[in-house]
Amino acid sequence: MTIQLMSNNPQGIDFKRVTQVGGVLMFLSALMMMGSLLVSFPYADAFSITHQTIAHIMTIVLAGVFKVGYVTYIVGRYERKLPC
Repeated sequence: MTIQLMSNNPQGIDFKRVTQVGGVLMFLSALMMMGSLLVSFPYADAFSITHQTIAHIMTIVLAGVFKVGYVTYIVGRYERKLPC
């Protein structure tokens, strides 16, 4: 099976799509990270210690996902010669 990417650049990568994926990844991970922070701190009394532990771990993991999204977003903009 072959995949053909439609693009005007020699690499064959659609960097507009790369930018969009990075933006969506940042948005979703930031939204979920806010939820995990709410469970971890202000509303901790309403959740069990297991849920709080999972929320703390998810905060760290989602911060990493946000960073990957940011790098993806910046690569997409850089390759399209847009200001980063």
